Amino acid sequence: MAQDVITICPECGAKIPKAGMSLCPYCASPLKTTPGKEQDRNPILQRLKRVEEKPEYAEHLQESPPWSPAYQRARNRRTQGSMILVIGLALAALAFFLASSEGISLFTYVGGVVAIAGAALFIRGAGECKKLDAMPVLKRSACLIERRSEAFANGNVVYFFLIQFGDGSEGEFSYPGRGVSEELYANGMLGVAYTRGQELLFVKRVRV
Repeated sequence: MAQDVITICPECGAKIPKAGMSLCPYCASPLKTTPGKEQDRNPILQRLKRVEEKPEYAEHLQESPPWSPAYQRARNRRTQGSMILVIGLALAALAFFLASSEGISLFTYVGGVVAIAGAALFIRGAGECKKLDAMPVLKRSACLIERRSEAFANGNVVYFFLIQFGDGSEGEFSYPGRGVSEELYANGMLGVAYTRGQELLFVKRVRV
């Protein structure tokens, strides 16, 4: 029996936290397993069916979630890198044309170094954006079952939500803290969850 338990999603490689699910909670790919009969009697799934019957549910499915902190940092790196690259090239070109016939000035080298640094930052940011864009944003009816948190030495806090979805899948998703001004999602909250890979992007509440 133990060897029939699915532990790794064959599509995205994520670890499946619970046996008997027919869909991966992180990429929604089908799993070669049969859902347990207890799902038909799961009271949370019954509540999520009522969520899906609400008019606002369909409206929330058409909305786009805000960027995650990771995606925002990647975009910032890409933008900053392109700006530094342009400044470096401009500086190097100006210094080259103004240089004396005795040779290339020091400012030409400085401009070249700045341009290389900008190009490296741009490539890094663009690569991170491409990697994140390759993962689809999933929008599903969801119930936030449980929340835990981890604090790091730099002061950042990352929350982890165990989420039950209306499609029968269940998994834990990370949610980087946005600061003390943001109201954190409560256990038992029902609504539409927007996820990308193993990260929770946003939750739109739907009351039933």
